[in-house]
Amino acid sequence: MDAYARLRPYTEDSPCDCATVEQLLLVHILTSNPIRCFRCKGFVDPERLSLSESQVEAVASWHSVFGALYALWLDSTDYETWAEEQLLRNRGRVNTAGMAAREALAATLPTFYWWFHNTDAPVPEKCPWCGDGVSPAVRHGNAQCGSCSIVV
Repeated sequence: MDAYARLRPYTEDSPCDCATVEQLLLVHILTSNPIRCFRCKGFVDPERLSLSESQVEAVASWHSVFGALYALWLDSTDYETWAEEQLLRNRGRVNTAGMAAREALAATLPTFYWWFHNTDAPVPEKCPWCGDGVSPAVRHGNAQCGSCSIVV
């Protein structure tokens, strides 16, 4: 590892190269753009979608808060339990902002919100937002709620 590695992105990032984007996925995956094509999971440039300033602001604001909590959770020290609790709180600030950002994007294209899930925990049987049952995931994650557009 070179001395600069800590200041570079954690992962390579690939753009969506689908001819058309039909659905979006809002997900934090340690990259700068959380707007993903639901089909290929490549990032989708906001300009390609002609997103408004308010849509971009909603996504960027949520992404910043989610990323901070996620970094604290990944650190696996003093803040891990607290950060996980915040990431899982159904009406907490981060998920309320995430659902608002999902809704803002859904004004342009149908959008799913990827809800945080610790892979060491059992897969939820109920939607973390509405409490209804979930179905097996169609493409990403383990389960999804069709009425709330959440992927877990």
